[in-house]
Amino acid sequence: MATVVIDLYDSGILISDGKRILANCPSCALVETETSILAGKQAEQQMHLRPREISTGFWADLAGQSTTKHAVSHAEIALRHMQFAWSLLDRQDHDAVLAVSGALRKQELGLVLGICEKLAIPVLGIVNKAVLAVPGPVPNTRLVWLAVLQQCTILTLVSQDRKQVSASRPAKVIAHGLQSLIQAQAKWIAAAFVRETRFDPLQKGEDEQRLYEKLPHWLATLQSIESVGCELYSDGQGHRIQLHRKDVLEINRAVFEELAISLSELLPDHKATLVCSPTCNQVFGLNEFLKDLPGCAMLGTDPTRIARQALGYRDQISSADATVHYTTTLAWDKSTRPLLLDPNPGLLASLRNCPTHLLIGNRAWPLGPKQELRLTKDRHEIHLALDPVCNDRGICRIQKKGMRIELRHLQDYKVRLNDRLVSEPQPIQSGDRLRMDGYRGTVHFIQVQEHEASHD
Repeated sequence: MATVVIDLYDSGILISDGKRILANCPSCALVETETSILAGKQAEQQMHLRPREISTGFWADLAGQSTTKHAVSHAEIALRHMQFAWSLLDRQDHDAVLAVSGALRKQELGLVLGICEKLAIPVLGIVNKAVLAVPGPVPNTRLVWLAVLQQCTILTLVSQDRKQVSASRPAKVIAHGLQSLIQAQAKWIAAAFVRETRFDPLQKGEDEQRLYEKLPHWLATLQSIESVGCELYSDGQGHRIQLHRKDVLEINRAVFEELAISLSELLPDHKATLVCSPTCNQVFGLNEFLKDLPGCAMLGTDPTRIARQALGYRDQISSADATVHYTTTLAWDKSTRPLLLDPNPGLLASLRNCPTHLLIGNRAWPLGPKQELRLTKDRHEIHLALDPVCNDRGICRIQKKGMRIELRHLQDYKVRLNDRLVSEPQPIQSGDRLRMDGYRGTVHFIQVQEHEASHD
């Protein structure tokens, strides 16, 4: 009997044999009546047309009950969802390993096993995906499994040494998941349609459904180009706007920054490797934001890697007796080699001390996305200024990268940061001092706190 891996990634079920994806079914159910429940893509296509009959959060709260027009237990909806996903396989004579996020508690794991037993799916074992996501030890860094679930994002510390890897429950839970992040993008784009065409895609269910169906294509296009034309038809009339990459990157920036601060609280003084779940790819801009975090390296997860790892460690996950165990520790295979990654300069702790301005003399210059520091002469006086025009003719370049500021030396001037000569790109913190040849003064990187004016 062949073994497959059922990846319960909360916002869906992915079934794989380690080579191919055999089934991938989103966690969406249409509860038409208490006994008629439609799951997967067919339900997702009705999501904005029949919102009062749609349930999505059932895997995250298996002991709960749906808020649909016809109330049904989440466990029953999850059973129908698993039944539909399993039916997509060409043949059902498999046993299975269950890979779970780590957010499920003991009672919920028991309900998952009960669902599989009721559907006659033989389960060999359950394993925490955090220990499967890393293909080998990563020296000199701490590992964090970052998984975007449907209703939240979890950060799990993964312990490692040369012999084994282990993980427990998530150390941090951020109250933003796939659903809210994608919804924020859809609402922003809908508002852009209203501003530019007076057409509101959220006014009617049919239009809202079309917006959500087209959204993944628009965002995928923006991965490689700076803008994309977005067109929606309603009542025979077309409505078109131009969507710009730089604008879309800002939609969820506040959430991304909250995530970064949580990471800094978790590992303020360590280099970190962020092991990202495949669902991170569904949130536009998230990977781009994470790759620039100070002190961090990023490791993506292929959709089938979880399955390949689970099958490779099958003997450790399954037990000799009939008892199903929950595995949170794996001994590395003898053939496993260390991964040599190069984290960004700096540490996550610096995020709370990121400068907002450069103080030159008595003037505080706001730090923009990318600027060059230039020396100019006026009647024998030497002036220093920040210029947003970047042509590599300045003394140095100051650039925002995610939540960090980086200083890059450009010309032959000797530039000293905190009395040390700058030769390579350096992360900047509030309080850092900058001196350079040809300018007598010292400039300071500072943090300006903006407060709303009080109204009496």
